[in-house]
This record gives sequence, structure tokens and C-alpha cells, in this order.
Amino acid sequence: MIRYRLTHRTTYTYQTPAIRARHYLHLLPRSRPGQFLEATELGIDPWPSSRCDEIDYFGNRITSIDIDAPHRMFHATVQADIVITPQPAITWAGITWEEVAQDQTLPPEIAEFRLPTRLTGTDDAVVSYARSHFAPGADVMGATTALMRGLYAIFRYRSGVTSVTTTGPAALARREGVCQDYTHAMLACLRALGMPARYVSGYLRSQIAGDVNAYSGAEQTHAWVSVWLGSVHGWVDFDPTNDLIVSHEHVTLAWGRDFTDVSPTCGIILGGGRHTLKVNVILAPIA
Repeated sequence: MIRYRLTHRTTYTYQTPAIRARHYLHLLPRSRPGQFLEATELGIDPWPSSRCDEIDYFGNRITSIDIDAPHRMFHATVQADIVITPQPAITWAGITWEEVAQDQTLPPEIAEFRLPTRLTGTDDAVVSYARSHFAPGADVMGATTALMRGLYAIFRYRSGVTSVTTTGPAALARREGVCQDYTHAMLACLRALGMPARYVSGYLRSQIAGDVNAYSGAEQTHAWVSVWLGSVHGWVDFDPTNDLIVSHEHVTLAWGRDFTDVSPTCGIILGGGRHTLKVNVILAPIA
């Protein structure tokens, strides 16, 4: 069991005053098996004229706020204490991927993650690449792990070359990008084969000075893939950006079909002109 303290600061700076704003925030972590929230707090500046905390369709915590007064900056700061209990590791699921992909008895809340989205559609290259890792009769855990490792091997982590609208097929063709691109590419491959898979937004343990095993995607919001491996093992998470089976160094924020469902911040602003965004994340163990 590991206790983490999360600090996530988001700052928007506007060229001219924003007259009014409405923001939708996926910034408060959710609970899941192996993840328990001891305390969470979301601070907003300037103080919103209204605030509503709800649970969205996927069970994520979402906060909607209105700011009616003119402002040149917007700050959202999350602080949370989170306990992570590592789940038992598996290397072999004991079920073929075809049995999972062709299972017609799955409840809608699982089966819906088979469906492609605008960001996780497919093309011939995606299908070909996916099938190169999912041999007929292969164990679903082994095949999914092979796909993750294949993407890790061919991709180059590089920021600034893609955007939030880059699709999985485009990312696979380009073979570079950030964690969101690795994730959308893996989702596109899995869903092309009929595998239920969801987009997970969250955080990765902050870097340790001099750590030779430093991860890509830390110090900011991270993303990875959760795959349904059958009723025995349920959802298992894979981090293609770092070639990791998710265990005790990841904290889940939210999940959905793709990035669009779990964007940390989105909304509508009146005025403001151009803006700059700065995000700072620290996820560190509590002694």
C-alpha cells in the first residue's frame, strides 16, 4: 500500500480580460479497485459565481463552474491524498482474445467500449498492425501486452507534433507523439478487433532526481489504456507510453471512450483573446 499526495495546478492567462466563462472540469480523481481517496479539494480562482459537482455518464467526477466577473487569469488547483493498493499481477489470462472479442453476453457498460470514436477509428494499416500482434488463438493478456510493447518500440515520445484532435490512425502512421497519441493508437487497434478498451486519464509518479528509469508523461496529466480481459480478470490497465502494466505508480483520474470524454478542462469563454496554458503536476509518495 502506497499513499500519494497529488497537486495539480492549471493556469490560463488571457491576452485581454475574459468577460464571462463556463468551465467543465475533470480534475477530481475517482475511486476504483485498488485506489482509495482519503481527501480531495478543488480550489478555483477567481471565485465562481456558481459551481456544481456531479458524476458523469462514465462515473467520473465532473465540476461545472460559471465566472461572471472579468478576469485575466483562471486558476484551478487540486490537492488530494490517495492510497494505492497494488492489484495481483497477471501474465496469462487463460482465455483467448477471440473469446473476449466475440463475447455477445457482455453488459452494455462494457460492450460500448468496443465502438470506435472519431479519435479511435480504424483503417487498413490499423487492422494490419493489430492483427500482427493478435495471432489466432493467442491468450488475450499475452497478445495485449505484445501490442503495447510493439507500440512502445515503434513510437518516439515527442511533444508539439500532434494535437488533441490527432486520431489513433494518424498517430500510428506518424509513430510519434505524446501519451494521448500512444493511447489513441492502441485503442484504435484493440477496437478494430472488437476488444472492449477504454481511455484512462490520470497521473504517473513524479520523477526522482537522477532516476535512470524516469517515465515519459510524468509531471503532467497522463493517459493509458484499460482493456477488458474477461470476467475472471476484468479490466487491466496498460501504459504504452512507458511499456508498463499499470500497478502502484499510476493514479486514475477519469475514464471514457477517448480524450474528448475526459478532457481535464473545457468550456466556453467570452472575450480573453489569445491565451496561454500552464499545467504543473506533482504525484509524490507521502512518507
